[in-house]
Amino acid sequence: MDCFGLAVEQAGTLRRSLQAAAWLHDLGKASSSFQAAIESRAFQVIRHEHLSALLLANPPLSTWLQSLPELDSHCVLAAVAGHHLKASSESFAVPTQEGPFGIKLMLDHVDCIRIFESLCRTLECGQPSDFSSRVFWTGDQVFQMRAQYRQLAMRTKRSLCEDDLSERLMAAVRAALIAADAAGSALLREGLDVDAWIKSRFGAGRLTPTWIADNILRPRIQEVEVATGAPFVWHEFQLAAAALGPRGLILAPCGAGKTLAGWKWIEAELASHDANRVIFLYPTRATATEGFRDYVSWAGGEEAALLHGTSEFDLQGMFANPEDPRHGAFDGGRQALYSLAFWDKRIFSATVDQFLGFLQNQYASLCLLPVLAESLVVIDEVHSFDRSMFTALERFLRTFRVPVLCMTATLPRDRVRILADVCQLDVFPRAGQSFQDLDCESEAPRYRIQIATSKEAFDLVHSAFLTGKRVLWVCNQVARCQDVVARLEQSLSPDRILCYHSRFRLLDRKQRHEDAIHRFRAQRPLVLVSTQVCEMSLNLDADLLVTELAPVPALIQRMGRCCRHNIAGGGLPGEVVFYSPENPRPYEQFELDQALTFVRELSPAGEPVAQAELARRLEDLQPAAPEASDGFAAFLDCGLLASSSEASFRDSEDFTVDAVLDCDIARWLDMKAHRDPGARSLILPGPRRIAKTDPQLPPYIQVVPSAFYDVRTGLHDHEVEHVF
Repeated sequence: MDCFGLAVEQAGTLRRSLQAAAWLHDLGKASSSFQAAIESRAFQVIRHEHLSALLLANPPLSTWLQSLPELDSHCVLAAVAGHHLKASSESFAVPTQEGPFGIKLMLDHVDCIRIFESLCRTLECGQPSDFSSRVFWTGDQVFQMRAQYRQLAMRTKRSLCEDDLSERLMAAVRAALIAADAAGSALLREGLDVDAWIKSRFGAGRLTPTWIADNILRPRIQEVEVATGAPFVWHEFQLAAAALGPRGLILAPCGAGKTLAGWKWIEAELASHDANRVIFLYPTRATATEGFRDYVSWAGGEEAALLHGTSEFDLQGMFANPEDPRHGAFDGGRQALYSLAFWDKRIFSATVDQFLGFLQNQYASLCLLPVLAESLVVIDEVHSFDRSMFTALERFLRTFRVPVLCMTATLPRDRVRILADVCQLDVFPRAGQSFQDLDCESEAPRYRIQIATSKEAFDLVHSAFLTGKRVLWVCNQVARCQDVVARLEQSLSPDRILCYHSRFRLLDRKQRHEDAIHRFRAQRPLVLVSTQVCEMSLNLDADLLVTELAPVPALIQRMGRCCRHNIAGGGLPGEVVFYSPENPRPYEQFELDQALTFVRELSPAGEPVAQAELARRLEDLQPAAPEASDGFAAFLDCGLLASSSEASFRDSEDFTVDAVLDCDIARWLDMKAHRDPGARSLILPGPRRIAKTDPQLPPYIQVVPSAFYDVRTGLHDHEVEHVF
């Protein structure tokens, strides 16, 4: 109730509508269509949940449902029709075969009779009349009822636009049915007692500030003190952030300590808010993994979870040192119950998709909604969200009543406006609020900027390398990244040139990621050539940053990888070099033109630039395409029909597919046969133009030639000389 922002008087309607949906959602299985599919392993002529909805939308059951007190028949229909998320307006009740067909409905079966008896006892109501008569529907009758249902769906959708509480109620009933159906099926399959299992997952009681301090903050602070050799001191702004209240937005420079500020906010909120779980959300798998490694993992294997698309693989060997207190705590597999397996965890580090994907009807995310409903949520790097992700964030903040803290270094003013004015987040630091430590960090001269040609950039990198500096070079495309590496290796030590981007096998990308972080900290000179993946995934401190022009928020984030430490203490500014790529892709030319103007105006006199100046100029920057609030969220806006394909959580042009190298096919098949999570480690994103299908592989996995792959530089668009 609280999570969905429902009124107290809706509690009875929510409970009774859900009870009705739970008992009636599988009525369509009592049909010749479904029974034939089971017996012959064929397709259902009409999906069983669509048949269930048609039964409930027509007399006598529709008349009976509408007569029941404290029950919303539209909520029941929406939950029943959409509980498998395969009911779009185009696909609802569409037959899977051509030609005439007929369907027998066997509602006089003893199981159906027991369902209605049990439901009527639960609701303390009378049974519908004539519901158990054997019924035969012709194809024409199905088509007519489908048309009527679609018309009802359109009318309902229009009415929900004017009735926010009813929209929330309908979404809540559907979400609860999906979670209950998933739990009931999975627990029965695993032979678990449903009541006992649910109680063990949701009966642990509230978290406390003391628990967070003892289990997360204290061990993390000790780790920091060992790494730095100095006593840990809380920053003034971190302590002040704790008083933000249940909805806040922290804007603080890269490296200022926002994550610890977030944990102090959690600690403070737990003193005044009942919450059983904590969720840290990140935009990428790599940042979620780092958040888990540094903070969440200290809670231990019984309480903590890393949750993203490759988390099982990333956990392997994460704490390999036997002296690490976390050694062996996260080695167990969790495949059997899928998303439900995480219902026992209380501290999460996850990608945003895993928990907020439910807003676009992603099934796994919907199954985690019961966890989200009783959590404190911290969402990091919100500047990096594409339009679809930001729309989902905005709808989540406006609709759901869970405590949320958003964090980022810089944010365009239209997004600040939406988060502050529309979503009612308290922006921190507030206008006129000053913290000496934060001001010192943000106002310190941090970057010395110049604009160059690509040829001049190469010369500057050579000079920096010869003087023992660490260089980060960022390209906007993988192919250009690989080309820069090849050119640098012709004149510099190849063993001091690293390449990092998205088109590696996962096992190689994991190694490249660790090499980039550890070698960048330890070795001089060194050059790391990367793509956009470095903007958040890598915690680096470069002496020289060379980057292609990109949209301004991306450039500022890249600059955060340069001269990250010791500026406030009097260190020298870092060097930042911008140059224009020959091809603007994957961006638009107007975005690069705007970026060039932005860079030229940053430091016309050549003086070092502070992080605060970047934030001020970004705030004044006129957005090329302003954000619009109240965008589409399928979970809330779909009405009586719900489909997981209605919208994507992230913007995507889908130029790549999951693929394996041809030399890895046998190994991948063997690992999949043995349910080895390491099979995922052989997957890489393959460009569609070179990926092919293979009869040995399932349709969702394609194959790319190993001749196109180099273990050091990843997948190329053409054959390379150095292959493994």
